[in-house]
Amino acid sequence: MSHSLLCLCGGSVLLVLVNAATAGAQGGTCKRLEGFLEETLVSGPACTSAVGLCTVAKMFGHLKGEAKFTATAFIPTSDTPATGVVFVTGDTTIVDAKFEDRRGTLTVKNAAAFNTISGDLVDNQTIIAGTDGFAGATGSLRISGTFLADEGGTSKIDGTLCLP
Repeated sequence: MSHSLLCLCGGSVLLVLVNAATAGAQGGTCKRLEGFLEETLVSGPACTSAVGLCTVAKMFGHLKGEAKFTATAFIPTSDTPATGVVFVTGDTTIVDAKFEDRRGTLTVKNAAAFNTISGDLVDNQTIIAGTDGFAGATGSLRISGTFLADEGGTSKIDGTLCLP
């Protein structure tokens, strides 16, 4: 099943088709999850990001594990000078992941909005793959909180994990 979204963006009309099929519709089960994470900056040779931003986070709640994030791009907009907000894309690997009776690794794609002044962060994370007990996993995590390079950060996790 797909849905269409209509956007009147800057005087232009944009039609976006969204595939709404989920693993649940394909014979799997989707479950809601909540929790939080505590994140710290990774620097030096341990950070392999081409744009110089890596973090590691300990995850608590329904989904537990260690989330290793590597930024792939910073995307400023014409509003960035006024708002301090940049968009950040990247990749996260959640190692030693635990959810109910499943164990393994999750692979995630990140698309975040980050306020470089206040540290406010919202991150839409799309689960694209998994190993072991998470083989075939899909879903999404919504992360909201704060992150400051010298202090780290804490964020809330809300999302859906779909498993075959």
